[in-house]
Amino acid sequence: MTPKDALEISRKVAENVERRIKNAVGSPEAGITVGMGKDGTPTKKIDKIAEDAALEILREEDVVVVSEEAGVVGEGDIFVALDPIDGTFNATVGVPIYSVSLCFSRSQTLGGTFFGYVRNLATGDEYYADRNSYKNGKKIRVRDVERLEDCNVVFYYPVKMYPFKRLRILGSASLEICMVADGTFDCFIDIRKKDGRGYLRVYDVAASLFIAKNAGAAITDLDGNLEDKKISMEERFRLVVSNEKIHEKVKRIL
Repeated sequence: MTPKDALEISRKVAENVERRIKNAVGSPEAGITVGMGKDGTPTKKIDKIAEDAALEILREEDVVVVSEEAGVVGEGDIFVALDPIDGTFNATVGVPIYSVSLCFSRSQTLGGTFFGYVRNLATGDEYYADRNSYKNGKKIRVRDVERLEDCNVVFYYPVKMYPFKRLRILGSASLEICMVADGTFDCFIDIRKKDGRGYLRVYDVAASLFIAKNAGAAITDLDGNLEDKKISMEERFRLVVSNEKIHEKVKRIL
């Protein structure tokens, strides 16, 4: 499979998900709990609709899919970390920040990643990366900011005052990290813990991390070497994503 093939598959997935969830977005029924995902969290109706739509496309390919609700699905040499809808709460109430995210790897570790894709399902904005990173077909880079006092930061969750200009939480990690890649934000931080481990899961962030990396971002996982992370249900992340000039400064104050 080439990056071009992965882009074509990702677009098919995104279009199918967008079409299937259209009538559910912003409706009371979208947030109804219909079961429990393989990750142990409640599955909302809109999660199930989105995942079914994504898997309908991916089952036609020789890939192993790791997804929030279904767990591990399929067989093949390519591993796909899938989040059919990142920002479920936003979608259920109609906030236009929710995405589909796919990361393609030639091994079960993130070190084998060769393509990442994130689409804002509300606006149609499309991010992807092979050797470079793009938004809507145009190459993107992180913003060249040096002072922490000038930084616009996505931070889950601040527990004390930090020397940043603004703090934002938008509710879709994949899109927020892509917004660091295109210079909208200067830094993404998520150092939350759940059961003693990081809060974010591989399908939440794998694609967007690859996009950010290829846009020039520095990335630190506070729990270990990112390249060794597996595309599995068990992996968790505590992340700092920023340009290289401020990266060590941010890590020092956390």
